[in-house]
Amino acid sequence: MAVPQSGDPVAPDQARYTVALRSDATGHSWSGTEKISFANSGTVPITEFWTRLWGNGDAGCSATQPERISSLSGGSIAETEQKCTAFRIVLDSALAPGARTEVGFALAIDVPVRADRFGVNGVDSYVGNALAVLAVKDEHGWELPPYVDFGESFYSLTADYDVTLDHPTTLQVPSTGVIAGETPEGDRVVTHITAPKVRDFSWSAGAFHHASMTSATGVTIDAYWPNSESDSNCQSLMSYTASAIDAYSARYGAYPYPRFSIVFDEFGSAFDGMEYPNYVLSSANQGAVAHEVAHQWWFALVGDDQYRHPWLDEAFAEYSAEEFQGGTTPAHNCDWIASDERMDGSMDTYEKAGDYLYHDAIYHEGTCLLFDLEHTLGRDGMDRMLRELFTKFEYGVERPADVRAMAQSVAGRDLSAFWVKWRNTGD
Repeated sequence: MAVPQSGDPVAPDQARYTVALRSDATGHSWSGTEKISFANSGTVPITEFWTRLWGNGDAGCSATQPERISSLSGGSIAETEQKCTAFRIVLDSALAPGARTEVGFALAIDVPVRADRFGVNGVDSYVGNALAVLAVKDEHGWELPPYVDFGESFYSLTADYDVTLDHPTTLQVPSTGVIAGETPEGDRVVTHITAPKVRDFSWSAGAFHHASMTSATGVTIDAYWPNSESDSNCQSLMSYTASAIDAYSARYGAYPYPRFSIVFDEFGSAFDGMEYPNYVLSSANQGAVAHEVAHQWWFALVGDDQYRHPWLDEAFAEYSAEEFQGGTTPAHNCDWIASDERMDGSMDTYEKAGDYLYHDAIYHEGTCLLFDLEHTLGRDGMDRMLRELFTKFEYGVERPADVRAMAQSVAGRDLSAFWVKWRNTGD
């Protein structure tokens, strides 16, 4: 694990999630238990913490919340915020520095019918960001951003997950992590999954087609797709996924997990893909695959606050994808579309401005910035900067100042004018 840097979040830390859920016959509803164990790596006692239930983002605090927790042990719910996506939990006993505690609760999930990362698309369930996950307390205090419909609000530290999913044998459950065991129980099967050192755990449930291969660097690639997708295209994209894993490993640093799962499906205008640790959703085309796989380095391994600094993972993932696909210059126009447009805005800024400005500032201009930075540093210098960022912040959290400092170190000269040019000076 990377050595903590100045300003890194420290508490709560070293989390372990233990989850046991049983699905209905369709895989659209799940219920069971979740336990969260964590340490106090700070210097003062912890008396409370916040946890996020992102699946309530659209429904809010209505009577039909998609996600519900109850029957707490080790603590009690004191209040909710951000449309019932944030729960403040007061511990039964204060947690001393250096000690650990555990809070458990019943968890119920009803996946809403919609084409979404958390939704039933056709008959298949996509259970993204559904488990309760610890909020982060950093130099800004508790980070409790609202849910956003486009882009991401997510910010979490790496943790260890132990998950059992009890589901019908007719359903596959592609997910984060590796399958530690499968126990048949009549017309059902209990799938045991372990996922060490990941930022979140997500899964799908459906009667998917499935194929598997091993990449040249030894990573098992598991590909899944519904009947609506072409078998030959998805198998070809599975090989493309393996090539991307190997290419990014060579350029940035080795992919450290033994397995990577990808689910191909179409989500209409909702999104083209969604990243999770060891597991992504992707439209069945090479551009989407290249981008989502790149997020394993820029988000899953090198973490960031996706609400406060969306450019840190999206621009890096899109730049990586375009270069992997053979691009040597940006694949789009690098002119700003608005005089007050900035790359360093938060998702709060882009939600008010609109999806079109978000995509231009973060994906388009962000990719242009990184191609220009490569031109400024030279290809060898750019590769060095990216490898050093990966080495320093693997399993950790980077901030804009870290990227600028690393770029300046490699360049050996002041790059202030460069960041001003790209309207990216905020932290």
